[in-house]
Amino acid sequence: MKWIRTFSDTISHLENFLLVTFMLFMIGLSFAQVVLRNVFSSGFNWADICLRNIVLWVGFMGASLATQQNRHITIDALTKFLSPRLQIVAEVLTSIVSTAIGGIFIWASVSFVLSEHEAESLAFLGIPFWVVELIIPIGFGLITLRFFLKALENISKLFSGLNPSS
Repeated sequence: MKWIRTFSDTISHLENFLLVTFMLFMIGLSFAQVVLRNVFSSGFNWADICLRNIVLWVGFMGASLATQQNRHITIDALTKFLSPRLQIVAEVLTSIVSTAIGGIFIWASVSFVLSEHEAESLAFLGIPFWVVELIIPIGFGLITLRFFLKALENISKLFSGLNPSS
């Protein structure tokens, strides 16, 4: 099941690129706003809302990377007392439940974005809010995909007899 890790790593590289790009843009725009406000008593009237929405994008991509790296929120107090094989079973069950919950979040966020599309409101620079908010279903989709891939990977470990550290 090496293709799972390769696929996940490819997504991670894209997310890392976008995170770095967004962070550099946020730093540059914030710096420009400070200079424009303090030196020229002006600024970009769209910058603050743009920065708030980019934080949302960065947050969802960071959550997806955290999920891929097993750094997402977990409660593992009981699993520490399980055998290695039962730990994998617990991880599979947790990943399956997380995938199901993620599916619900995707459905809800798609409904939200569709309602924003119908509202036809603009965020900034003529960009509709629904376009900016696309990160919500995309982000939940990425997180859900990560949990699904993690479930597949752990299921393959169960059937191949590998230990949990491999």
